[in-house]
Amino acid sequence: MAVHGHRLRDWAARHDIVLYLGLAYIISWSIWPLVLLNPESSPLVPFGPGLAAILVAFLVGGRAELLGLLRQLGRWRVNPAWYGVALGVPLVVPGLALWAAVAAGAPVPGWEPADLLQVAGSIVVTIVIVGIFEELGWRGFLLPRLQRDYRALPAALIIGLAWFPWHLPELVSDPGQRPLTPFAVYIFSQSVLLTWLYNSTQASLPVVVLFHAAFNTFTKFFLADLQGSPYPYLVAWWVVAGAVAVLAVAAVAYAGSRDLVKGAPRPAH
Repeated sequence: MAVHGHRLRDWAARHDIVLYLGLAYIISWSIWPLVLLNPESSPLVPFGPGLAAILVAFLVGGRAELLGLLRQLGRWRVNPAWYGVALGVPLVVPGLALWAAVAAGAPVPGWEPADLLQVAGSIVVTIVIVGIFEELGWRGFLLPRLQRDYRALPAALIIGLAWFPWHLPELVSDPGQRPLTPFAVYIFSQSVLLTWLYNSTQASLPVVVLFHAAFNTFTKFFLADLQGSPYPYLVAWWVVAGAVAVLAVAAVAYAGSRDLVKGAPRPAH
């Protein structure tokens, strides 16, 4: 029995990335058929990447590997400036997109003070439901493994190749919510920025999770009232995608494509 256990662990260690991606997709896409019965239901399980990471980490390295993965969630003691980046960039970029949409003919939204509480609550919920479970997988598990064989920039783009089609159930079920081409640009560019944040903070998942959750929340908030105006909505999404792409290029130019860390090696795992 022990021999079979060692063989399984050895096989999983040799195929950890493929095994992880397969499980992440299977878990996340498992409820997609339910949309046929209830079009209002969610077509995607956001917990998939995180659960897959936990399962594969434990299978490959047991308790020690699993704790090493989860320990990244506790690396919150970083320079406060990184938290400023994690909140500031996701606030400014969708704000610029809304301004561009209004310039393109969209009505000026009317907000109330209560909306601030709604945004704050949405960020908290998104951190728990989306940010932690996605980033534990994409950046916490997959990125360090890819960076064993690839430089930081190619590793980030490879994750983009996996991360973009992972959203397919949402893109098919509600094609108007995220225009395909700008969303693809956004995903690949954001993957570069998240890699830059992860490596620059010595694998601080709290910073990465906050950036991801804040971007989702602010983009949804600023662009929510634009879906009834197809052209301004498309303009807004292209501004989001273009701004994130420019920031990704700037991060590569500033920190270098090898490590995406200015003046220091990327984190060791």
